[in-house]
Amino acid sequence: MSEKPRAVIDTQVFLRALINKRSIPAKIVFDLGEKYTLIYSLETRREVEEVFSRESIRRKFPQITDVLVQQVANIFRLSTQVALPAEIPQISRDPKDNIFLACAIAGAANYIVSEDQDLLVLHPFGHIAVIDALTFLRILNPIAP
Repeated sequence: MSEKPRAVIDTQVFLRALINKRSIPAKIVFDLGEKYTLIYSLETRREVEEVFSRESIRRKFPQITDVLVQQVANIFRLSTQVALPAEIPQISRDPKDNIFLACAIAGAANYIVSEDQDLLVLHPFGHIAVIDALTFLRILNPIAP
């Protein structure tokens, strides 16, 4: 049996999973977690939680409930946390994305799963594939459309 793929998931994918529980990101985050190892850092988790708690996001997407946010918190608790280096390389054209790149390196990730063009444009990032949610779904579940 081969080892499960190691993946860093960016904020947009988590956000889209909460916005639409029937979406491809939701399948990855909520339904297929046993098929991969989620890698995160304290910094990437804080970024995700900060976006979920924004009043503007909660107003725009009332379907994001405290219960769903707690489900994501539980997913993080069951995942693999890594420490980022003191100096985070400035690689992405969006500086906020650099923590996801550093997390992928620190966690020896196989994939960064993103819907953010500032990250997707970096594919491949060294030995790490930077892919969208649909591509990752097809890797986890080859019979997916």
